[in-house]
Amino acid sequence: MHPIRLTLALIVGLPLAGLVADGAAAAPDTGWVEGVALDRTGAPIAGALVNVLGPAEVPETGLVPDRTDRRTTTAADGTFRVRQAEGGYLVQVCTPDPEVPVACRETTNGARFAITYVGGNGTTDSWVLQQSLLPTTTTDRNLGTVTVKPLARVSGTLAGARKGEEVRLMRLNDTPAFRSWTDAQGRYSFDGVVPGRYYLAAGGTGELPWSSAPVDLVADETRRVDGALEPGAVLHGRLVAGRGRVAGTEVLVTRRGHGPVASAVVGRDGRFEVGGLVPGRYVVGIPRPGDTWAPHSVRVRITRPGQVVRPVVRVRPGATVVVDLREGGRPAANVVAELRNRHGRPVVVGASDDHGRLTFTGLPRGRWTVVAAGAKRFGMAKVSSSARSRPSALTLDRPYLTLTGRTAPRAVVEATTGDFCPPDRAYTYGAFQQIVAADAQGRYRIRRLVPGRYMLGADGWPGTYAPRCWSGVDIRKDTTRRLPLRAGIAATGRLVYAGTTDPVITPLSYELFHRPGSAVNPTDEHPARARTVGATGRFQIRRLTPGVDVTGRLAREAGEGINDESFFVTFPYQDGTPYWLDTEARPLAVPTRGTLALGDIAVTVHGR
Repeated sequence: MHPIRLTLALIVGLPLAGLVADGAAAAPDTGWVEGVALDRTGAPIAGALVNVLGPAEVPETGLVPDRTDRRTTTAADGTFRVRQAEGGYLVQVCTPDPEVPVACRETTNGARFAITYVGGNGTTDSWVLQQSLLPTTTTDRNLGTVTVKPLARVSGTLAGARKGEEVRLMRLNDTPAFRSWTDAQGRYSFDGVVPGRYYLAAGGTGELPWSSAPVDLVADETRRVDGALEPGAVLHGRLVAGRGRVAGTEVLVTRRGHGPVASAVVGRDGRFEVGGLVPGRYVVGIPRPGDTWAPHSVRVRITRPGQVVRPVVRVRPGATVVVDLREGGRPAANVVAELRNRHGRPVVVGASDDHGRLTFTGLPRGRWTVVAAGAKRFGMAKVSSSARSRPSALTLDRPYLTLTGRTAPRAVVEATTGDFCPPDRAYTYGAFQQIVAADAQGRYRIRRLVPGRYMLGADGWPGTYAPRCWSGVDIRKDTTRRLPLRAGIAATGRLVYAGTTDPVITPLSYELFHRPGSAVNPTDEHPARARTVGATGRFQIRRLTPGVDVTGRLAREAGEGINDESFFVTFPYQDGTPYWLDTEARPLAVPTRGTLALGDIAVTVHGR
């Protein structure tokens, strides 16, 4: 769904009747737009929801303002009259949601017709097909008759499917248009989608992935698409311990070269099962400390889809480290701490209990370093792990360290014992993290640091300096360190519809994707992405590191960690429709000075 999609939480207090109120949202010098909503037989449609959508509202299924004359319902004869929106508009006609009557009902939930749009390209069954807005005028506009668009249906049975198996109706660009779920007999249905070419997909969570051939859905007809889910290779494994209870232990299955693919909880008989595996090399077991058992895994090779493998993972009780923390003569309760290996890297993160006791379990036997940060001071000590570890005592009496230096003005500086550098690598996490903002002269000061290896990062957002990170910085005493940032390069461009000079009608996002592995790559929070402004198609992406290679493309998803609205992405497609917008991938080199001028970038409509 869109990040700014109309939600029940926003509009739960709206009245169910009288959807038009005295003129709130439109300027008084804009005219009205009127028409008659008819079905394909020519019969009037009463009670349809009609919205007039400005540029920023085009992808939405309703209008958030609780008092607006840009929203109404059709009369018994299908007529409607609503205020035009400033800056150009589309007229949206749909079946209202019975629980949220100012929003369109999802077409698969009993809608009588497709969400229909009237704009510069006539009447369409998706906003994606519209390439120009109706111009706003001071005079009234009569649309005449608006014939709403029909729906298609598809249903079928998946042999081998359990109840609740997810079935996806997919566009041909491999994005889901809608989701449904099977019943106890493996039956599914999509009762109301826009006609067009799709394919069906299921499986991948306990079964092998399944997909159908492309299928053409036709208006007012139901197509049947059946399939079968195959179990794939299956692990019937056992977790064996010389003593102790293994039930409830989590086993992780990792495919070599692909990362974790599944996990299973060991039953009372010590057995676990994982299905739906494809041929490949796997590692099965307990991969990291922190459980009752010491880490141990075995290798498994799967050579054919129907293979049954019976791995045995033999484990032994993990060693334990117990430390009683005290600060100021009292137990140090709820203190954050980390256990480091002999290389100084965090292995386990934990916290002391209400009595100041800190416990790390599931460890290999060996020597470790415990670091704990109290209210005013920290403690640090070498410890040993063993099967029956006696509690050690650690007093938090050492003064914290301070890191000072210079960076870009107003930049945000981070110091953490985890490691997120480069930003696109697999993260490792530590217990300690401090974030500060530099002053107008770029001076920063980070207090309350403990000794150790740090990742340092500086980010000039929302200013114009490009970000950078530094990994493996050793801090053992009060330290001064410069964190220089380069003045960023800006990229400018305009999104236009392919074969025209017409700008896109709603804010879409363009992104510059960086080659993985660089310390100057953008972070998840602040990607190299920008939205177009209104219906101008124009955008500006700032803070690019000079001299790097990037690839430009229309953004399709926001990703995780976004903390500013400007990085949200309007999906370039619409639920329940086969259409999508995209641009060609464009390799680019960021210049060392000046501006990266991209000019007009062609946006193509697919799926028609």
